[in-house]
Amino acid sequence: MKKLFAGFMCALLFTTNVFAADPFIEVSGFQGDMEILYRDGTVKETKAPAVVLYIDGTAVRDADAVIKNGTTLVPLRIISENFGADVAWDGETKTVSISKDGLDIKCTIGAGFITVNGKEKEISSPAEIINSLTYVPLRAISAAFGAEVGYIPELAEDTRFITVDSKIRTKVTEEDARTIVEKRYFEDFMPSMKEPIQGILGIDTTGLTRENFADFFPNLGAFEGKVTDMGHFWYVEIFSNNSSGALVDKETGDVYPTHRFSLVNFAVSDIGDYSGWGWNYQ
Repeated sequence: MKKLFAGFMCALLFTTNVFAADPFIEVSGFQGDMEILYRDGTVKETKAPAVVLYIDGTAVRDADAVIKNGTTLVPLRIISENFGADVAWDGETKTVSISKDGLDIKCTIGAGFITVNGKEKEISSPAEIINSLTYVPLRAISAAFGAEVGYIPELAEDTRFITVDSKIRTKVTEEDARTIVEKRYFEDFMPSMKEPIQGILGIDTTGLTRENFADFFPNLGAFEGKVTDMGHFWYVEIFSNNSSGALVDKETGDVYPTHRFSLVNFAVSDIGDYSGWGWNYQ
């Protein structure tokens, strides 16, 4: 599988908005063997389904999330590093204490509940030790911090996206996102493809619009514009086969093109990088 080199990515803390979201990711797979490429060039090998964790819109490269009985468990370090919380371990009681700004959470290995400031809250799957690491239930801990958790399994085959967001300031509506992506595709991307499409496919795209797109490219079909809520982003599906799309930042309106092609199950590119969309015309 191909491994693309990517530049350095600054760490984004869960509790701050100093840095912009960075959803760059590439998930590749063949016969159940998966690879996840992150911004800094790290490649994580895993088995299907590959699990991608976004915290406040940024891909967490060392999440190592595990899904058990429908519950997402993450290593304790994810809580300390990305939530900005202090953690402590009591070996005698096998209890993790997580604290921040007056909030105190206790999570005992094997217990069917956590305590939040002394009050018990039932959880569907307990904390456990996996490969000598302490794993805690992501949704329960996130909810205690007032964060929202989303689980999006339908975007790509053999890939599962989990989103955690502390604050979602939705300035860009679902319909806004659809319109923004449509404009990027037909006003920015397609004009740049006019000569390559003419040279490779012999198709003159003069007069191409959203309404007559299927007449020019019947194999791709009409502009779909289906929108999925991905926490920090709206995901806009361009075609019904989900080969191309975009993440739209709900606050800024920034557009991150996405694509699927061959072994690439799902890839998120940088702002303005429409090269993945071009695979449809190769």
